[in-house]
Amino acid sequence: MPDRRIRSRIARRSAVFGPAAIVVLTGLLAYLALERVRSTRQWVQHTHDVLDASGTTLMALLDAETATRGYVLTHDTAFLAPAKDAPERAHRAIRTLRALTNDNSGQISRIDTLEAAVNARLTSLDSVARAERAGGTDLSTAAIRAARGPAQMAIARRLVGQISKTEDSLLVLRRADENESLEIAAGVITLGALVAAILAFFVNRNFDLALRDRRAALTELRAANERLQEGAIELELQAEAAQTAAAEAEMASEHASEARVAAEESERRAERLQEATEVLTTALERDQVAALIIDQAMQAIGGTSGALATVEENGNNLCFRAVRGVSVVAVGATLPISHPLPICAAVRERRPIFLATAAEVAERFPEAVRQHEVDDVRSVAAFPLMLDESVTGALLVRFDHEQTLDAADRSLMTALSRIAAETFERVRLFEAERDARYAAESANRAKAAFLASMSHELRTPLQAALGFAQLVRSGVYGKVNDQQSEVLGRVERSQTHLSRLIDDILDFARLEAGRVRIEAKPVAVADVIADLAPLVEPQAAKKNVELSLLPPAAGLMVMADRQRLQQILVNLVGNAIKFTPENGMIRVAAQKDTTMASVFIQDTGKGIPADRLQSIFEPFVQVDDSLTRTASGAGLGLAISRDLARAMGGDLTVDSELGKGSLFTISLPLASG
Repeated sequence: MPDRRIRSRIARRSAVFGPAAIVVLTGLLAYLALERVRSTRQWVQHTHDVLDASGTTLMALLDAETATRGYVLTHDTAFLAPAKDAPERAHRAIRTLRALTNDNSGQISRIDTLEAAVNARLTSLDSVARAERAGGTDLSTAAIRAARGPAQMAIARRLVGQISKTEDSLLVLRRADENESLEIAAGVITLGALVAAILAFFVNRNFDLALRDRRAALTELRAANERLQEGAIELELQAEAAQTAAAEAEMASEHASEARVAAEESERRAERLQEATEVLTTALERDQVAALIIDQAMQAIGGTSGALATVEENGNNLCFRAVRGVSVVAVGATLPISHPLPICAAVRERRPIFLATAAEVAERFPEAVRQHEVDDVRSVAAFPLMLDESVTGALLVRFDHEQTLDAADRSLMTALSRIAAETFERVRLFEAERDARYAAESANRAKAAFLASMSHELRTPLQAALGFAQLVRSGVYGKVNDQQSEVLGRVERSQTHLSRLIDDILDFARLEAGRVRIEAKPVAVADVIADLAPLVEPQAAKKNVELSLLPPAAGLMVMADRQRLQQILVNLVGNAIKFTPENGMIRVAAQKDTTMASVFIQDTGKGIPADRLQSIFEPFVQVDDSLTRTASGAGLGLAISRDLARAMGGDLTVDSELGKGSLFTISLPLASG
């Protein structure tokens, strides 16, 4: 306990005397450093004065010589007027030099010599001038032309140069001393400030320790009040210090409370904005979105009424989508954008409109006063709904009291307005997509129903006609000659081809309607390729096309509907035979990858143009769609084949090059196990 008291006493004394000592010491050192700076600056100025005086001496001598020469040569006494004071200036400058350099014997010696040279030259010039005034023109001219004058001037210039050189050397040294003195002064001040800061840190730290010690000792002092009466004054001081600390702590607590309230308010705004975003994300109708937005806006800034309107397609009117507490307008009502109201002004000016008092409303929008009086409106805020660079509507919030929105409220409402504009755009796109999808689905259903109905209606009479043709050809209705039999055979083939077209149309209609059932089971690819031979070899042999059916590796199994896979292969091989010229070649092979198996149908036909490789899988599209094409068909085989492959979890793709042939690839998932 005594050690603690000693430390506390030392801390108090350090707090009292330490800063004062540091200030005094720093001030003394700074004063000494600044005195040195002042002294060095005086010596620098002294050097400049010596240089100026030496220059003045030489300039006065030159003025005197120039004036005398001008007078002698022109006999005009006006030349002597400017140089009357030249001797006086020269002697005054030499006296100044003597006074400034009296502590430098070398400079004094040069000045003595300089003074003698100056006096000699001035005397010579004066003699010449007197001779000229006395009429001794020849004498004065001869004196000027004599070599004594230039020699005297050369001596004067040399001496002035030596003096200047010496002073320049001294100037360099004195400037270095001046800079050094400035650095010392700056260092002293900086060091003093640093030491003061360190001492202040330790003093504050000791004060904190002392404050804790005093608080701890307060209870002890109160308990031993009778025994420590002599410390009553000290206790009173400690109590005042504690009260000050408590007041500061209370003030800090108030500041912290205010900061917490501000943070909570900011968090509430963020939560409200997030909540509005989440709510608006689920809204799919414009009126529903408008109602949610106006409710969120009024709740966010304490509005008592409001409305939301969107710009109509003509760009001239606003249509109200949601109204809350506005008596003079209803949902669905329109208003010209040019109308002098706050909500219209926000759209026209593309910026928020804030009117904090009824006086501001009356001054800017006098026509709105009557409408506001109906609903007891005192202030208004209107925000444009901005989407990129365009205005899509406006949000109006009204108050039954004077209301000033701070920066946070304005930022919140601007963000809410932007979210509203984006939500309206999303709803508009959703409605457009929904309408387009509904129209497309309706068209597809109508198309599928028409194709199914047409195919069914055509199939029945075609089957009957085929049956009758076969009966006539068999001789049931009488003997048929060879020519009639050939014609009936053509009828049968045409009807069979038409029946296949109808089957394709029915399959396509079922696929479009989603009524084709796919029963995917493990299927051996080798068996499917082997079953393909009797179905397509007669067509290949008839066209003299080489058909190569290569058996795959043993055990290659895929998950597929065997009947549908057979249908795809028959379609693809049939197309290859159809578009491969005589003596061409068609190859069917298969291989497996990690998770997929591929069945290849390659031909040496005329190939497919690169710009048609994707469109050939579209319904009713053919590679050769000219009126003179030789291959028949409705253009549904490839579309049906790809849809069937995808329905079985695979795909159908093509690679082709004009003049070299095509390669169709059926991809199917491997059967597990």
